[in-house]
Amino acid sequence: MDLPSVFHLHYHVPDVEYAASVLSSHGIEPNRRFGSVDGESVSLSADETPPESFTLRLQTNRGGVADVTLTPGPRLEFDHVGVVVEDVSAAVDRATERAWSVTENERRTFLITPWGFRLELQRATSDVVSALGSPEDCRFTEAILGVPTELRDDISRTIRAVVGDVQNLRVAPVRGSTSAVREAILDGDNVETPRFEMASLTAEETV
Repeated sequence: MDLPSVFHLHYHVPDVEYAASVLSSHGIEPNRRFGSVDGESVSLSADETPPESFTLRLQTNRGGVADVTLTPGPRLEFDHVGVVVEDVSAAVDRATERAWSVTENERRTFLITPWGFRLELQRATSDVVSALGSPEDCRFTEAILGVPTELRDDISRTIRAVVGDVQNLRVAPVRGSTSAVREAILDGDNVETPRFEMASLTAEETV
């Protein structure tokens, strides 16, 4: 995997099962479900039947080095994009120089951009990235971050300055005020449908 590189997308969706079925056509299959039963945290494999009182918090879906998280929500929304980088600490320093907020724990680092979306940073040696599969099976060859037309140049230039030249991320101008990864192109042996659209994750609305 060339670095820096997009490996992860996170969306809120009205119907997780529907969205997961769409992802499967792109070679990204359900991986694990996380939620709770009577207030206790529960993690289930994709083929385990959830207990009757199970409340879903999020579901991971994975194919090769392409990973998509789905969380239940009232409407379709983009949450964040994950990027594998050479040096997380250096990127954090560059973000804080620009007064971006940063949240970190033992497994994840998030940069909160001023444009309404977050960037998750991972090292190539992290356990999150190490758990991914083979890029030959499935990978993002291009993730298209749609941003307001008037902000396109600033966002593209600043992401490059903070994170580096992310080889499979393209910043594209769109109408509207909401930034989101609206499309992605996938490739790999397990990919039937290479063009992924955020809007396809729900039958209830069009983004």
